[in-house]
Amino acid sequence: MDETNRNSAKLAIEAARLQSAAADKDKQDHDTKESYKKLSEAELEQRVNAPASTAQVPVTANTDGNGSAMVRENGNCKDGEDERMLNGGGGDAEKEKLTQKEVEVKFVPEKNGDARIDMEVESEQTFSGMTKEELMKFANDPFWVRLRWFLFVVFWALWVGMLLGAVYIIMDAPKCAAPVPLTWYQEGPLVTVDERNYKDHVDTLQKFGAKGVIYELPADETYLVNTPAIEDKIKALVGTFNAKDIKVILDLTPNFVTKDDQLFKDALEGTDPASRSAFVWKQTGTAPTNWLALEGGSAWQEVASQQFVLSQFGSHRVDLQLSDPLAKDKLKTTLHHLAQLGVRGFRLANAKHFIIDHDGKDDIIAQVNNKDVDLTQYGFWTHSHTTYQEGLGALLQELVLEVQNATNGEGFLSVSDDIVRPEVFTVGNTLGMDLPQYGDLESVLRQPIEADSAKKIRDDVAKTYNEIKGYNTPTGGKPWIQWPYQKDSLANVAASEYNTFMFLLPGVPVVPLDVLNYGNSSHSFIEHLEKYRATPSYQHGTFGIATDANGTCVGYTREWQKSGNPGYFVALNLADQAVQADFSDVEGIAEELTVVLTSENYQVADIAAKSKVPSKAVPLSARSALVTTYVPK
Repeated sequence: MDETNRNSAKLAIEAARLQSAAADKDKQDHDTKESYKKLSEAELEQRVNAPASTAQVPVTANTDGNGSAMVRENGNCKDGEDERMLNGGGGDAEKEKLTQKEVEVKFVPEKNGDARIDMEVESEQTFSGMTKEELMKFANDPFWVRLRWFLFVVFWALWVGMLLGAVYIIMDAPKCAAPVPLTWYQEGPLVTVDERNYKDHVDTLQKFGAKGVIYELPADETYLVNTPAIEDKIKALVGTFNAKDIKVILDLTPNFVTKDDQLFKDALEGTDPASRSAFVWKQTGTAPTNWLALEGGSAWQEVASQQFVLSQFGSHRVDLQLSDPLAKDKLKTTLHHLAQLGVRGFRLANAKHFIIDHDGKDDIIAQVNNKDVDLTQYGFWTHSHTTYQEGLGALLQELVLEVQNATNGEGFLSVSDDIVRPEVFTVGNTLGMDLPQYGDLESVLRQPIEADSAKKIRDDVAKTYNEIKGYNTPTGGKPWIQWPYQKDSLANVAASEYNTFMFLLPGVPVVPLDVLNYGNSSHSFIEHLEKYRATPSYQHGTFGIATDANGTCVGYTREWQKSGNPGYFVALNLADQAVQADFSDVEGIAEELTVVLTSENYQVADIAAKSKVPSKAVPLSARSALVTTYVPK
């Protein structure tokens, strides 16, 4: 036997030994019986006559009691070799199974020329799945059909459920409310006009982008607007400006009527005694209290024998008690009639006098710093019973809603005087107007420029803004401050600088036309300022005001923390000398600013529009202002 046949025989013998050992172990663990298969005569003859080169195990032929030949295979070729175990398989089959396993065979040469064989058989059989034919047997099985349909329905039900859940989360999630755009009266500017020459300036007002004009109706005409002469005057005013898409705002004085008013005549003549409730009417032998009129002298007039009526605003005028239903209805009727004529805004004068303490006592002396004021003058007393009475907030809110209804939500109602004490004009946290006038900025700017003028402006503007923004308006949102200024305010700050500083404050400028139309370049200048007022940073952004490190200049920021919106920084130098203002400590400001607009007095070499300046050294010439942009931190 050559070397190849010898190795093959050794391999076959080792395979048979391993199979026999596995069969014995299986028999011990599971206590199973061997099964035998009888061989046919042909198979037995083939096994017996097989050549030595192909023999795998020794074969012994035996006969059972019936004379049938049987063969058994095992590892050590003992008795029963004519028997073949069904569980073990034959030599060739075993050889095929071994070739299907992961087997590593090593031939180790010996000294005598033989070779020793080392085999490592993988302990675990590789799993082989079912064939397609086997799987198809179960394709139409009712159980598996039902299971497939169940899983199909469950999958799509879960998928649809997740989809609906995602839609619900998106729909139900709190949404970021879009910023409410400013109304026409908040956008401004609002320009004051007079009856004499407003027709000559309509085109100019349109050129400057005026959103509304304010016309002050003479005080005694407030309750005469339904008379033909005054009604025609208002119609002409409204028609002139509506043609240019400019709204008309009227300044009214509703807290008194003249003695010619029909309501007062009815009360005086006694034809309607209930009409006396619309006035502060007293029946007494002498003046009821020590109250004074604004022009001096007693505020009480004896209109009949022992009949006194309150008259604080002149001898021919009588105060209305606007908390009374008759007086209130009289004012509401007037507002409604004016709204029908096309008026879209109302500013009411003397708002603090609308309600009077009917049972009030004598006034007490106020704390007066001016020694020239004596007890015969109005400023000497507190007037605690004729001003700032409880109920002003509710009254004004009721009037605001009346105007809203009469103008289909387009109009507004406010006041034309500084409210001084905003808490008196509130109900809860709601202020009784949309455009309050509040703060002393105008009076500060009228004063001579001093070393602390910048700090005074900063403190007043910050106080005004922080107090007013804490309230709501009757129509929703936050109040928008009126910033009124007149030509005489420009004695210390020129119009160009005034506009530069005022136009980007949070509020609406209320100005006469000549403050806008101050020079040849004023139109383009105001046009730039209005462009900045239309940006989100101004309309919806935050506001912060500060002085520079030395306290000589004042500046403020307007920012809106949305990508792509620049911040604006406005600076004003009130001093008579140029400075390098350090605003680097202002919250949110960038290290570098880009100049976009300078006032007329700005005279700094090499600094113009698009120039870059550092926030720690902003160059400002004497009595000048500039507007810059920056990328907010």
